[in-house]
Amino acid sequence: MRILLIHVAALSLLASALPAQQAAPRKHERRWEVNGLPALNFDADEGFGYGAVIEVYNYGDGNVEPYAFTIQPNVFFTTGGRRDVSLFVDAPRVIPGGWRITGSLSREQQFSTPYYGRGNATTHDEALETAPNDYYYRFGQTKRVFSLDIQKKLPRIPLRVLAGSRISTVKLDPTPFDSGSTLLASQLAGSTEPLSGWWNAVRGGVVWDSRNREVGTTRGVWSDALVQRYDRALGSERSYTRWTVTDRRYFPVGGSVVYAQRLLLQGVNGDVPVHDLTSIQGSFKGQDGLGGSKSVRGLPRNRYQGKGLFLANAELRWRAADFRIRRGPAHLVFNAFVDGGRVWEEKVDLSSIVSDLHHGYGGGVRLGMGGSFVVAVDVGHSSQSTAPVYIGLGYLY
Repeated sequence: MRILLIHVAALSLLASALPAQQAAPRKHERRWEVNGLPALNFDADEGFGYGAVIEVYNYGDGNVEPYAFTIQPNVFFTTGGRRDVSLFVDAPRVIPGGWRITGSLSREQQFSTPYYGRGNATTHDEALETAPNDYYYRFGQTKRVFSLDIQKKLPRIPLRVLAGSRISTVKLDPTPFDSGSTLLASQLAGSTEPLSGWWNAVRGGVVWDSRNREVGTTRGVWSDALVQRYDRALGSERSYTRWTVTDRRYFPVGGSVVYAQRLLLQGVNGDVPVHDLTSIQGSFKGQDGLGGSKSVRGLPRNRYQGKGLFLANAELRWRAADFRIRRGPAHLVFNAFVDGGRVWEEKVDLSSIVSDLHHGYGGGVRLGMGGSFVVAVDVGHSSQSTAPVYIGLGYLY
């Protein structure tokens, strides 16, 4: 894995040396695109899923990139105990003057969220997951979240400033399904960890975005530095600060092949609650980690948790075919990937950033329909799991 990071660094320097090129506006065949799928899919960490995923895109006069706005309602249940209802809205080209507004409203109920303890070397003993403690490495939680981000592009350079807020309520169940004992319940015994309450935050940062296009990027850099503050003065149960630096780079390596990489470093200062320990913030959508479909594919979801986190992803993406579906443009992309990362229980230690890395590798396929809708399938592998399958939407980064 250390050799992989050396190659990633070298390719990063090469990518930064390539001139950033903004793609000329594409003429979209339709001013509106409505795509949806029945959410009959499978995730290795959460079981079979069912529901509906819809994405609506408006392209203005047809020349707007990436789109004028998108509305994405989502209803998704899984056999692993997930009950999610959400609405995501992104409007990068509605308000003139370089303003972008992104917001979401959601209710997330998870009866079996993974929890293996804190630190980079936590163990998983399957013998502890027997009746009556079938959910020993799980806990339940219900979240209601409203978030809003506003970005403003600066003149003459591809830089945006970001300001945002988040209002949420969270309720924890340390023993889901009344399943007996769990690791979290044993660790919370006698602690002051709030099992329910409000968690409100503000955040700010900067976003450097020289991608030639946001969906199906082939060249450019997308990096952001963000600071998020939860504070009792905002009505939050506790005060703590999360900072996140992410660098994503893309460049063509010949023909229809693109190399894409992501490096991410994050730390939390203060008394972060257990339900927010795995959150990774981004300038577009947040995610969980370390492990699962959005971070290190092949590792079980949220396998490692800590206040410090490092993540590295490298992908080769080959656009193999262009064709038409339902009289609209479509394309097929195959990808091969290697993911790696680690956590620190308390704080980031740069001297050990490439030590004791957990990694996964595999491949996948993307089916693009229209200008922005992308169906994703990845198959990963790691020392802890063989061939987990992840089915979702979009590119990982």
